[in-house]
Amino acid sequence: MSNSSIPSFILVIGTGGTIAGLTTDSGNGGYQAGQVPISTLLTQINTKFPIKNMQLSNIDSCDLSEPHLSKLGAQVRTGLADTEVIGIVITHGTDTMEETATFLEFICGGSARNFGKKVVLTGAMLPSDHREADGPQNLSNAIEFAGKRDGQSGIWAVMGSKPIPGLALVKGHSSHIDAFFEETLSPDWIQVSNDLPIPPDNQWPWVEIITSHSGARPDTIRSLEGLGVQGIVLAGTGAGTVHENLAPALERFMEAGGAVVRASRIGRGYVGGSLANGRLAKALSAGYLNPAKARIALQLALFASTQSSPNPLSWQDYFARMVGLPEFR
Repeated sequence: MSNSSIPSFILVIGTGGTIAGLTTDSGNGGYQAGQVPISTLLTQINTKFPIKNMQLSNIDSCDLSEPHLSKLGAQVRTGLADTEVIGIVITHGTDTMEETATFLEFICGGSARNFGKKVVLTGAMLPSDHREADGPQNLSNAIEFAGKRDGQSGIWAVMGSKPIPGLALVKGHSSHIDAFFEETLSPDWIQVSNDLPIPPDNQWPWVEIITSHSGARPDTIRSLEGLGVQGIVLAGTGAGTVHENLAPALERFMEAGGAVVRASRIGRGYVGGSLANGRLAKALSAGYLNPAKARIALQLALFASTQSSPNPLSWQDYFARMVGLPEFR
């Protein structure tokens, strides 16, 4: 960190992404993400808040890994507990920002609210040296929002001028500047009362996403089971429906102890309840989580269920509480 004599400050954590990208000389609008350090990005903005910065990584967020998340989660928890930290801003690539927001909600969202602080993700759709770069304004808005003492503590994202709660964050367009929107969540959304443990780098449960589509074949499911996959998120059609060719393989996977969660490949809306045709009756629904978010949640639920606790819960119990299912199993 820099400027260690500042008594209270916004902690800005750089992780890379398009906001730290530079255009290439290809002439076709290409760029390389994760090239500019956070210290340089901060020179492009003005803010009334004292700032400390740290460079945690500088990657293209399409390359986000579980070790990256473990490292980020530990640093955010440390920052939240620091009485000198007013709020935390994280610069992040937009490709996987939804996944990181989900991760942070479930491992430190409760702490953020208890401490009365905001953790704010921000990024950009255009690289830092683009003539219409949106990064500086997004970063400035995120810092301003993180520093406000307005009661809106917790995990957030700010893209453009829009603060969006972390769990409701959805990237809805691949290239528009205004690419993010807020998913409408049920007012009775249930969240775990305590933050879940962060898996160490080498202890993240192996969870994959399988998509249901016309002509789907079960071969991939059988292969994954043989390789030792612990969980599968179904990116189902419609409201989480599954092709008849996939259902028997997923049923066998569950009978062998594998975890299955039904989400929707549509990416918006609620997936709940059982399917009318009776398929995958023992799978849990993903609620409002899209497949990528549901995968993170399932990984955390599986890991939490393996940790010693006075009142141990199954992964189904943890996951049900995370996504607001009406019944725990």
